[in-house]
Amino acid sequence: MKNLILSLIVVTLISCNQAKVEKQRKIEVAIDLKSIAGKNIIEVESILGKPDKIEPFLESSTPCKNKPCQKGYYQKDKFEIIFINEKADWITINNLSEYDFDEENIEIFGLKKTEPEFKNPQDLIRWKNIEGINEISIFNDSFGKISYAYIKTSTE
Repeated sequence: MKNLILSLIVVTLISCNQAKVEKQRKIEVAIDLKSIAGKNIIEVESILGKPDKIEPFLESSTPCKNKPCQKGYYQKDKFEIIFINEKADWITINNLSEYDFDEENIEIFGLKKTEPEFKNPQDLIRWKNIEGINEISIFNDSFGKISYAYIKTSTE
């Protein structure tokens, strides 16, 4: 009986003494957002490669209504970038369904994990004023994965 009690005490002490090992998440960066945000077409091309297509962008509800902007499509439409005042400002990143719709996945853009300003777990997570970027929104694809991200570098 003594041996049984002694064995139970030893097992209990060993299990209590072990430090919890937190599961380390390996984050694969989809794009270092700061490497293209606010950059001109040539600088963006050096990161993403030649655009598949460049077209004028003249939406009436945007800063481009009076002064035409350029919209570039890169890597088979994975990246859509509107150049406002010749700088990469509005950036859409498509085809992100390999990533979970989770606020920790701000890190896939090469940014530090931080609390979002707004979170609706069914639809949208939004960060504002993060590492010099005005706004980043990620959208749920209804399967718990990221459908796409929409970034406003400096213009509202």
